[in-house]
Amino acid sequence: MHQINVTYTAGMVGSDETYRAVRAAFVVRGTTLNAWCKANGFNRQTVEKALKGLRHSSTGAQIRERIAAELFGQRAA
Repeated sequence: MHQINVTYTAGMVGSDETYRAVRAAFVVRGTTLNAWCKANGFNRQTVEKALKGLRHSSTGAQIRERIAAELFGQRAA
């Protein structure tokens, strides 16, 4: 018999859509993702990979949570 596994995630899930939404949200605020990375001491490529879901580490999750809190007012779980 087949089983369906459901995983509940807290916070922002990494994907191409997430990456584009975050970039757009920064532009709406009159800044850029690159400027945020520089101001917060993150490597631009690391943040991009975290937002796209290509970084499966606690650091990647922390980056997504931090951006979600700053841009969208979501608290980290």
